[in-house]
Order: sequence, then structure tokens, then C-alpha cells
Amino acid sequence: MSTYAIRPARPGDGAGAAKTWLDFADYYRAIAPDAFQAPRGDGLPAWMETKLLGGGEDSFVRVCDHDGEAVGFVHATFMPPHEEADRQVTLDACLPRVYVNALALQRRHWRGGAGTALMKAVEQWGLDRGAELLTLETFAASPVSVPFYEERMGYERHAIVFSKTLTP
Repeated sequence: MSTYAIRPARPGDGAGAAKTWLDFADYYRAIAPDAFQAPRGDGLPAWMETKLLGGGEDSFVRVCDHDGEAVGFVHATFMPPHEEADRQVTLDACLPRVYVNALALQRRHWRGGAGTALMKAVEQWGLDRGAELLTLETFAASPVSVPFYEERMGYERHAIVFSKTLTP
């Protein structure tokens, strides 16, 4: 097992994050080319760096560092209870919660503990903020991410997202 450092993003992480994002896209495009695309590559490192370094106190970004290179990242958002929680049906809206917007790791670092370390970091951040729930979405047909969340991380399926391509 390799050693990974989970740390806040810093200037210079954009190149590794862009490499991660492109690898992430390649993986999902191979599974479902009708649902995923390759992100535009020009300026991608700079764009990724602004995403890693931006955000406020309700945003959590951590980079997985391996030998000085950003080989993965997690981005999450803290959400307080819905302002009209007493009128909502789902209990989720009544809870302070964290939503994971993205977890990406270069495939050469899969199954080495890096993804687990990133998720544990975001879970701890959520607990420290008073969150009672963490939610995320992943592609249901992924033979890697679904078992990772269910078997490795202990998450349960809670909702189903439906989609339909509309044609005239």
C-alpha cells in the first residue's frame, strides 16, 4: 500500500487535478459513452486549480498527494437544514448535511487507500461542522465506485436518479 497525504489544495495542484479529471472521464466514457464526455483540455489545469482553491467556509476541498503530485481530490459542500424544514417530507432536508460534489482519483492509485482517505477526511469535516448526513451520487453501472461506497465505505443506496434523453 502506498503512502498518501491528504491536504488542502495549493497553487500548482491544477496539473495533477486535470490529469485526474481526464482519467476519471476516460473511465466513465468507456462504461457509458452516451452519458459522459471528455472535458475540453485547453486551460484545464488552470480551471481545475480555480475549482480547488475557490469556495468558502461551507466548501471542503482536499487533495490526495503522492510524491508531491496531486493524484486525486474530493470536493464537498456543507448544507444547513432547509429553511422550511418543517414543511418538507424527506428527513434529509431537516438535517445539517454534506454533499460530495466530486471524488476523483487517478486509476493507477485505485485500491491503495487514497479514496478511503479522501472520504474519511470529508466525513470528519462534516462531523466537525455538525453534519448528521453525507450524501453523494455515483453512476449506477460503475463496477468500481458502487462497491467502493457500499462495501468499503458503508454507504447505503437511498434514492434513484432517473434520466431520459428528450427528443422532438
